[in-house]
Amino acid sequence: MKRLLAVLFVLPLAVSIDAREGFGFKKKAVEMMRTIPPSTNAGARRVKVTVTSDRGDARDDARTLDRYLTEAILSGAGTLAEGGKPEVTIHVSLDRVESHETWETKTEYVRQQTGTKRKWNEKKQKYEEEPIYSSVPVQKQVKVVTASVSGSYDIGDRTDDVASGDLTHSFRETYGDDDNAPAPSEIEDDLLRRASKQIAAHIVPTQDRVNVLVPRATFEPLIPLAESGAWDRYLTAVEAVPANRNPKDEAFRQYALAIAKEALAYQSENRAEATGLLRAAASHYQLAATSNPGEELFRKGYVSLLSANNIGAPIARVNDSVTKFEAWSGPGSAPAVRVAQTSASEPPAKPAKQGMRNQTVIDLAKAGLSDENIVLAIDGAERTDFDVTPDALIALAKGGVSKSVIAHMQKKSAKR
Repeated sequence: MKRLLAVLFVLPLAVSIDAREGFGFKKKAVEMMRTIPPSTNAGARRVKVTVTSDRGDARDDARTLDRYLTEAILSGAGTLAEGGKPEVTIHVSLDRVESHETWETKTEYVRQQTGTKRKWNEKKQKYEEEPIYSSVPVQKQVKVVTASVSGSYDIGDRTDDVASGDLTHSFRETYGDDDNAPAPSEIEDDLLRRASKQIAAHIVPTQDRVNVLVPRATFEPLIPLAESGAWDRYLTAVEAVPANRNPKDEAFRQYALAIAKEALAYQSENRAEATGLLRAAASHYQLAATSNPGEELFRKGYVSLLSANNIGAPIARVNDSVTKFEAWSGPGSAPAVRVAQTSASEPPAKPAKQGMRNQTVIDLAKAGLSDENIVLAIDGAERTDFDVTPDALIALAKGGVSKSVIAHMQKKSAKR
């Protein structure tokens, strides 16, 4: 009996020791609506849209693109020029919208029975027929659906050109007998919507659906809040979870705080507030990666064989958002930024890599992190860009940064 009791007391202890925070064997992802600031600061007040086509068979598509582009501008809080002189003009020349369905023969190898052989059954003491299987080529007919949209656009304000580029969007997919292939008209419609979003993205904010991993274990009960987009309630629930003394486990609480603040930033209509939330999210992501360097998913993306939607690297995503929101909401955001794009397929210019700055440290301090954790985050940063001038030091102290952390920042700057 005593032996049995000893086993019963040891088992719960073993479970608590082995239990660890993490993403789990079966990863769980939820959708987050990411707001992307406009690529220029031209503004979207009193916008006049003109979409034309020299081809008679594309004029109906031109009217559809005009409607989609207008909807995108209005949904991004822009306004249309109903009369008088417009402040921004958009001219689109739609060249071609087309789709095709073709059938191709595809060879697949299927394992089938191709014969039999006699095999002696020792137990039954007789010969038996045993099937022989091998891979056999099978010819199948598959449907190939292709579609494309091509054209060009120019955006200008009252003084200068703001942006210009080519519209080049295409689609190609193969469907088997059991797959439901979309109608060509549906695909063309989707490509026209993509084209309208490409153009509108220069003057109004747009949104993209991104997938983010959510931590499990302690935070498993909170996943329905994230799935429903109730990120304010998710954040409140995560903040109610006590900090974990184990840095590797605490990293997942920091990560949960990060995804909640990032999502709330995209929901905010106040640019300054959104920028602050994104900075705080970047700090939490960085601290998570520093506290648990063995968890690669804090820094890298995730590709699932069971899902068509891949998950991007969280730190890279939020740093990109911080850069764009700072440019959008900063004091120098009033003048228009002149850009010209030659093709939609060209990769965007990579933003300059920024290191940890004073504001990041202030955000960490306001988040209630200990001096030890903040120092750990500073040492783990790939780069630091600290301002240690007298005025900056006063701002750090007023922001709640301790003397020991400020001294560490000064030492870090002195070594550069």
